[in-house]
Amino acid sequence: MSDKGKENQQEQVQKQDQEQVQGQENSLRIQILVYRCMGIDLWSPTIANDRPLLTAFTMGPLFLFVAPMFMAARKYITQVSALSDTLGSTFATVLTLVKFLLFCYYRKEFVGLIYRIRSILDKEIREWPGAREIVETENESDQMLSLTYTRCFGLAGFFAALKPFVAIMLTLIRGSAGDTELHLELPHNGVYPWDNQVVLYYVPTYLWNVMASYSAVTMALCVDTLLFFFTYNVCAIFKIARHRLVHLAAIGGPEELESLVQILLLHQKGLQIADNIADQYRPLIFLQFFLSALQICFIGFQVADQFPEPQSIYFIAFVGSLLIALFIYSKCGENIKSASLEFGDGIYESNWSEFAIPTKKALLIAGMRAQRPCQMKGYFVEASMATFSAIVRSAMSYIMMLRSFNA
Repeated sequence: MSDKGKENQQEQVQKQDQEQVQGQENSLRIQILVYRCMGIDLWSPTIANDRPLLTAFTMGPLFLFVAPMFMAARKYITQVSALSDTLGSTFATVLTLVKFLLFCYYRKEFVGLIYRIRSILDKEIREWPGAREIVETENESDQMLSLTYTRCFGLAGFFAALKPFVAIMLTLIRGSAGDTELHLELPHNGVYPWDNQVVLYYVPTYLWNVMASYSAVTMALCVDTLLFFFTYNVCAIFKIARHRLVHLAAIGGPEELESLVQILLLHQKGLQIADNIADQYRPLIFLQFFLSALQICFIGFQVADQFPEPQSIYFIAFVGSLLIALFIYSKCGENIKSASLEFGDGIYESNWSEFAIPTKKALLIAGMRAQRPCQMKGYFVEASMATFSAIVRSAMSYIMMLRSFNA
């Protein structure tokens, strides 16, 4: 009987381990997929399991694409319409390269945070079954948001690749056979040392543009969706701590205080992880808001200038992806801020009046700390819905100003 009991216990432990591994994979499905497209193993803190050739093949065209775009920006410095189109793509490329370098620099820390968050949540699920529902809800929200984000950016990349053919078809349809000269266009403005009107040079240049777009979209998805995972799972830690505090039984004695200490330690872990995420993403948050605001101005001007021409569909998709990216960054910052403040609400919702004196004293200190929310800041820019609204309002004003310059 003892041997069977040990076997059953081992089977239960193995089953729990399998469920934990499956939960880890399910919570990062989109993230693992996009990182694999870049040749990166998200579960490894080093490049040992990566495919460096795929990473170089993916990011190489984007690094090389910076030179033609900067040359184009210099060429079109006096042409508002062409300059705005060029700068929109240039800023997107620079932001993507920053994201790639940021991940390379903080890769060990990012992977360590993934394992740390999962171990904390798995431990809470084992000790308190009610935590599973909170974790699953947050992971579902993370995956749904990541999937929507992926579709929007993928759609913008698809329209970028399609834009030259739409322009060529419109030229052929509107013109007559005798007086129309076919002009080959590219997805992004650039200055090249060869003549792109020659088909032999146009085809590889077009493929270079498409590869650069693919790299920009995929790397942006890698870093941004990983941020979604971090924020939603940190919110899960805060919510678990709050629920445990609300349901803390007033049993008195050292057991009651010890239970409260465990809850406060869990809350402290959430605060530490949130601070680590904010520190590592701080330069990216600043650039994301600053460059996205400029991109919205320039690309929004293209939408206003070319609408209702069919080419404006690409710019509409581009602006939509930028707005969605800004909104999601703002929403992630708002979620962490709200979840950290809700822990303080949990103190008032608990049975604090029935707790022992030492427990009440500990709650006073915890309540004072809970009044300071966690904030995701890009130096002097906070990722919040208020910042998002201010950027959109300012962008609309600058678009009208650019239109007056082009009138």
